[in-house]
Formats: sequence, C-alpha cells, structure tokens
Amino acid sequence: MLDFISVMLAILGTVIGSGFISGKEISVFFTRFGSFSFFTIILAFFIFWFLFHLVLNKGEYALERLKNSKLSFILNILLCIIFSSAMFAGVNNILVFDNKIINLFFILFILIVCTIIFKKGAKFLNKTNFVLVPVMLISLIILLSLNLSFTKIDFSYNNSIFLSPFYSCLYCVLNTANGCVMISQLGKKLTKKQKARVSFISALVLMLILLFANIVLLNSSLNEDMPLLTILNGSERAIMNILIFIGCITTLFSLVYTSSFSMRGLCNNEFFIYFLSIIAPYLSSLLSFGFIVTYLYPLCSIMGIFILIDLFFIPFFKRTDKKIHSSSKYTK
Repeated sequence: MLDFISVMLAILGTVIGSGFISGKEISVFFTRFGSFSFFTIILAFFIFWFLFHLVLNKGEYALERLKNSKLSFILNILLCIIFSSAMFAGVNNILVFDNKIINLFFILFILIVCTIIFKKGAKFLNKTNFVLVPVMLISLIILLSLNLSFTKIDFSYNNSIFLSPFYSCLYCVLNTANGCVMISQLGKKLTKKQKARVSFISALVLMLILLFANIVLLNSSLNEDMPLLTILNGSERAIMNILIFIGCITTLFSLVYTSSFSMRGLCNNEFFIYFLSIIAPYLSSLLSFGFIVTYLYPLCSIMGIFILIDLFFIPFFKRTDKKIHSSSKYTK
C-alpha cells in the first residue's frame, strides 16, 4: 500500500510543477483554444491513463534500452535540464522579498535538498513527496473551487480548435516523458493491479485539476507568465505563491533524481552528473519562466515523442517479432 501511494504521489508531483500550478502550461496547451479545451482535457485523461500504464508495465525494458540508446539518453537529459530550469525560473518569479538575503536563503535551501536527493535518491524523494504533494493537491483544489465561475466563459469556438487535440497529446507526452525513468524505476515494486490503479487514479486527479484550472483561466487573461497568480488577491494570492513554490520543488526534486539516475548508468564522473542535474538547469533558468514554458515546452514534446517510442514501443515490437520468429522455427 505504501509503495502504491508513493508511486502515485511521485507521478502527480512530477506533472504538477510551476507551469501547471501557475496556469501558464495549461493556458498554452488547453485554455487558449476556448471552451473546446474541455473536450481536450477529457482526451488528456485517456492519454495519461494509457501512458502511465505503459510506462509502469514496460518500465524495466525501457530502462535497459536507455543504457543502449545514446540518442534517447541525450534527449532525456535535455528534457530534464529544460524542465528543471523552468522550475528554478518559477521559484525566482515568486521570490519577491525585499530582503535579498531571504531570497538567497530559499535558493540555497532548494540547492541543498537537491543535493541530498542527488546523493540519497528515491528514499528521500518519497519522503518529501509524502509530505508536500498531498498538501499541494488539497490546497490547490480548494483554491480553484473558490474561484470557479461560468458566467464569463465564451462558448464559441475559434478557428484553431483543430490543433487542440494535437496540443493535448503533446502535453501528455511532454509530462510523461520527463518522468518516465523515475516512474519506471519506482514502479518495479508494484503488482499489475496496483499499476493499473495508479495509472487510472493519477490520470483522473490530473483531469479534475485541469478542468477546475481551465474554468478559472477562461475568465482571465492568458498573456501573463503566471495567469492563475495574477487573478488572485490577498490571502489567496499568498497561498498560490506557496503552492507554486511547492510545485516547483517537488517537480525539480523528481527531475534531479531522474537525470542523476539516468547518467549514473553511463558515466562515473559525479561532478559532471551533478553539474548537468542541478547547476546547468539553474543557469538556464535565467532565460525566464514565460520563455521556457511558451517556446521550449512544445519543442520538448517532440523530443518526448521520440523518447517514448524509442524506449517503450520499439522494444515491444522487437519482443513480438522475436516471439513470432521463434514460434515459426518451432513449427518447422
């Protein structure tokens, strides 16, 4: 039961990062298509369900292939760097304290925890997820529920809705690909029934939060770097700042684990691994949060498609081909 919960929280903690909670990611991939976005969010549920189930069940084969596929290995590291840089940029966006020492303290705290996860791996990651992810999910759902309104939603469709299913697919691939190594590794302990339940529940929770956030975003401006944050005031805004911070660090921690675990299979230089897992993303975060989510995330989706095909679908077809050939030889 504990393994079941830890894997589900790890999946949700990876997907729900700064881009998700701030609303920027949701507005880019869903809300900008107007009310048709509700249909593509439901589509995203089924895609997430399928992809999570695939990664959990075929993860061991994918991890073996990752060691032999240099291109997938490189693309996986690039995905981790880009996503991690977005998380660092998200933290920088919400650290607006007048005292720069406080800002520096938070950055140092995050870097220290990232270093601990770099050293200790999944055990420490699971502990942080057990504490932070449930608090983040419950608080986010409550906050979004308090701001739901259908009165200002324009139910007419725009001319670009034919692109919306494509963007929905890209979004699911993007968020599954960046955590597929971690999900594959953590899923080893689960039974087939547990894997099926984790896949369904994780996809369902994501769909519900996406629907709530989409309703709120349809009543607001989508041009801001953090649209959900800009429409809130007072205590709600303060809470959203905290949630974005939690979303940033939970996803960041998962990405640090993913990149360091992946690289240790092919590289023995710990300093180089540490640089690519933590230092390079922090330096890349200087590009700004809005730029990374708007322009680099769609590019990452394309890379994610290749990674999923290379790690999960190609091994499946190879095993199927071997079975067919071995059966035909036995028949002869």
